[in-house]
Amino acid sequence: MGNKLVPFLFGGAVGAIIALLYAPRTGAETRAMVAEKANEAWGQAQDWGTQAQGNLQQVYQQATAKGQEVLAGAQTFAQNAAARGQQMYNTAADKVKQAAQGAKPAIADQSDQLREKIEAARERIAAQVLKNAQEAQNAADEAIPAVAEKAEAAADAAADKAEAAVDAAADAAEKAVDEVQEKAPEE
Repeated sequence: MGNKLVPFLFGGAVGAIIALLYAPRTGAETRAMVAEKANEAWGQAQDWGTQAQGNLQQVYQQATAKGQEVLAGAQTFAQNAAARGQQMYNTAADKVKQAAQGAKPAIADQSDQLREKIEAARERIAAQVLKNAQEAQNAADEAIPAVAEKAEAAADAAADKAEAAVDAAADAAEKAVDEVQEKAPEE
């Protein structure tokens, strides 16, 4: 829509100027009317600039809020993953301990081997839990900058478009006033 708005406004301004020039009025009346219309156009351009700035601030705030939501979600995910891993580790360790205690009297000869296997299983589980927690944290760390970059890029693009629209409207109004002053007969 922004690509069509500026030419539309420019065409409207040019049409209004041409209509004023061919109107059956005196030069003073025409200049007064042109000055009034130029002031109105300038006021509208300022209003549009203010609205664009407000919209830009709103987009920036929404992007910031979304980034914070993503960060909070990633942190919660990492915490939940670590808690689940710890819970799985504790459950497995408890089961291994229970099995070892029940088997001690029956398998006294193999107790050293069983202890080694239990310790190895504990180490593997602990290593897996740590690995899962680190992967979750890395995924969260990678997602946050990407979201922040996208939000900043969207805010910058909106600011650039708003500034270009305000500049184009101001240039068109100034050009129209200059053309009217050049064509108006001096009295």
